[in-house]
Amino acid sequence: MNLSQWLHQNWESIRNKFRFRVKNNKESLLFLLFFSLYSIIFFSIYFIIQDHLTGLLAVTAYISGSIAQLLGMPVNIEGVNILSSTMTFEIIHECTGIFAMIITVSSILAYPAERKQKISGIIFVIPFIYLLNLIRLEVLFYVGIYHNDLFDLVHSYLWQGTFIIFIILAWFLWIEQVVSRER
Repeated sequence: MNLSQWLHQNWESIRNKFRFRVKNNKESLLFLLFFSLYSIIFFSIYFIIQDHLTGLLAVTAYISGSIAQLLGMPVNIEGVNILSSTMTFEIIHECTGIFAMIITVSSILAYPAERKQKISGIIFVIPFIYLLNLIRLEVLFYVGIYHNDLFDLVHSYLWQGTFIIFIILAWFLWIEQVVSRER
């Protein structure tokens, strides 16, 4: 029996199982659908306007470089670059936390909650991600200046995973503290 024959004989059973799965997972599937749509919309907007967001790069460089200086790290700020004796840190779009914000805001908007709950989640999560990102940059400056041999490991692996964990925890905290409490 070939695949075509097998599908023909089992089509009704397959269709019924699929309907059952969709019906029983409707809320999850709707979340995934809306999360995907919001993500596509926000990422599309970002890619259209990214050339106009260079100010965000400079502001992030200035704030993170100034904090590094306050913490006693020997750095200089030049535009979007943070200069040290061991390396130059260029602040690019990924360094602003914008992508994490897009993903998290899309998750909040896609979650079944009331409008005011979603607004409070967005108001909380955007500054939280920016602050977390500034902490990430300070750790990376420190490692880059004083433990340069560990920079790639900390930048590419440690902070990527840590950032994802914190974002998921923030989203769960919003669900638990705001959405679930008001239901």
